[in-house]
Amino acid sequence: MTREADLARVIALLRNHGNHATSFQILERGLQWWFDGGDAVVAYVEAAGARVVAGPPVAPAASMADVVRRFVAASGGKRVVFFAVEDDFLEALRRGGVAHDAVTVGVQPEWAPGAWSIDGKERRSLRAQVHRAQNKGVRVRRLSPAEIAAAPLRAEIDWVLHRWLASRRMSVMRFLVDLQPFTLPAERRYYVAERGDRAVGFLAAVPVYGRRGWFFEDVIRVPDAPNGTAEALVHAALADARAAGDAYVTLGMAPLAGIAGGPGPHRLLRTVLRACHRWLGSLYGFEGVRAFKARFRPDRWTPQYVVAVPPPAGLRAFQAVLTAFAGGGLLAFGADTVRRLLERVPAGVWAGGLRVLAWLLVPWTLLLARIDGARWFGDVAIQRAWVAFDATLAVALLLLARLVAQRRPAAKALGMLLAGATLGDFLLSTVQALHLHRAVAGWAALGVAVGLCGPLLASLFLGAISITRAEAPP
Repeated sequence: MTREADLARVIALLRNHGNHATSFQILERGLQWWFDGGDAVVAYVEAAGARVVAGPPVAPAASMADVVRRFVAASGGKRVVFFAVEDDFLEALRRGGVAHDAVTVGVQPEWAPGAWSIDGKERRSLRAQVHRAQNKGVRVRRLSPAEIAAAPLRAEIDWVLHRWLASRRMSVMRFLVDLQPFTLPAERRYYVAERGDRAVGFLAAVPVYGRRGWFFEDVIRVPDAPNGTAEALVHAALADARAAGDAYVTLGMAPLAGIAGGPGPHRLLRTVLRACHRWLGSLYGFEGVRAFKARFRPDRWTPQYVVAVPPPAGLRAFQAVLTAFAGGGLLAFGADTVRRLLERVPAGVWAGGLRVLAWLLVPWTLLLARIDGARWFGDVAIQRAWVAFDATLAVALLLLARLVAQRRPAAKALGMLLAGATLGDFLLSTVQALHLHRAVAGWAALGVAVGLCGPLLASLFLGAISITRAEAPP
């Protein structure tokens, strides 16, 4: 059966049984589908030797436990982890006698939009933010699928998405949070925030068929959008849901909020999750995400769980979940995150560091020129070669500093060349030290250590410059 035919089956099942907030997201690229006859579908990815499932199965509530049991059996002994499920799923497993283990990973704000308003004391600060954006000239309007497809506006929205992604400290995540707002546009609702003739924000909502409601999946603003732009987008979409008679709206999970509660002891795991909340907050902004959603005063917060079938839901289960979100693997995700952080360092800081390296080479090169070449290098000719290399390197570092400060395209290529040169310096110096200076001590040993550590640190610094977009325009 073709992917198109499977897609039609999934949509039909969603219309009949899609009552979870993330159910529509199983249509996104990158997920595999497992069908249980014609009555249910499970969407998952393979990660770290496990199957990580996107939400609960899309299935009749009465047969949920049986679908889970059959899917686990069909997984060939692989660990099965359900991500972002709710209490009704846990209850279905308990009633069906399916052994499982659950850990709270966040809470989800939800509204009954029929009573939505920004009037009153409770939402005073929210009202101020919406008015602040309006006073700065921000206007929000709903878009039709035809408008989304039109070239000029689509280009504007793509520009908003690009700028938002580029502003993230953390690498782009996949699996349920991948930015795919244009899949099946006729099924979605779209809103754009405009200031003058430019788009400064965007909201895409996906349907939750079984609840007659919407999940505001993507709420995005450019970094320099006026304060209150995101709030104005959500307010407009909630007001629209109220006017349409919708019964349910959610902004999705606030991750790592409410993790102190929930079923099971999991003391070690909760300690790890709290540490992630504390130490990785500057990368993801966990508390900022929760505070933004709380600003709209939700009617309720619904716990969200990771569930392992069979138990336990331990560190290995969470490794699989993290790998699913990382997409290309945890190492590649971490490397890209480091690159993004390095790119946030101002060009002037990089240039200043290069100048420091260059001027530190001056006394070092003079010292190399004055010491006993036969003793320290084995040959005076080798000594002269090192002196010439370091003098040339100092000049090249000053040139690179100028290129970086001016954001010139040649900076990256020269940085890579010099990183290779200093790495070669480190390797050759190491061989030379092992051959000639194994027995040195005291100040002589310190000099040898500096001769080894200097080029190694310079290689790391130059490599960091090379992996950033130092030549990008400000």
